[in-house]
Amino acid sequence: MRARTMHHLRDTTGMTLLEVTIALFVLAVGLLGLAGLHLVALQGDTLGHQATLATTLAKNKAAELQGSDQLSGGADQYVDRTNGVTYTREWIVESDQSDRAQTAARTVKVQVQWRGAMADRCVTVRRVIQETG
Repeated sequence: MRARTMHHLRDTTGMTLLEVTIALFVLAVGLLGLAGLHLVALQGDTLGHQATLATTLAKNKAAELQGSDQLSGGADQYVDRTNGVTYTREWIVESDQSDRAQTAARTVKVQVQWRGAMADRCVTVRRVIQETG
C-alpha cells in the first residue's frame, strides 16, 4: 500500500516555472492597468475640485456686484495655498438699454482663469442685473 502512494505522488505534475512566470506577467500587466486608471481618476478629481472652486469664486463675485450700488469692472486674484493654484478673477459690467421705457439692465460677466495640470482653464458666469430708479 505504501509503495502505491509513493508511486502516485511521483506521477502528479505541478506547475512549471514557465507557467508561474506567465501568470506573474499577466498579474503585473493587470496591476499596471489598474494603477493607470487610478491616476486618471485622481486627475479628474483634481480638475473637478478646481472647476468647482472657480465657479464658486465667479458666482460669489457676481452676487457681490448684484448687491452693489456702484457697478464697475475690475480684477483680483485668489490663491489656493493648499493645492498651490492661483485663480485670476476679472469682471466686466456692460450697460443694456435696448428699450428706454423699461428698467435699464446691466450684464455682469465674471471670468475666472487658472493654470491646470495640462492646460489653462477658464470658467465664465454671466448675470443680468436690473436697475431700478
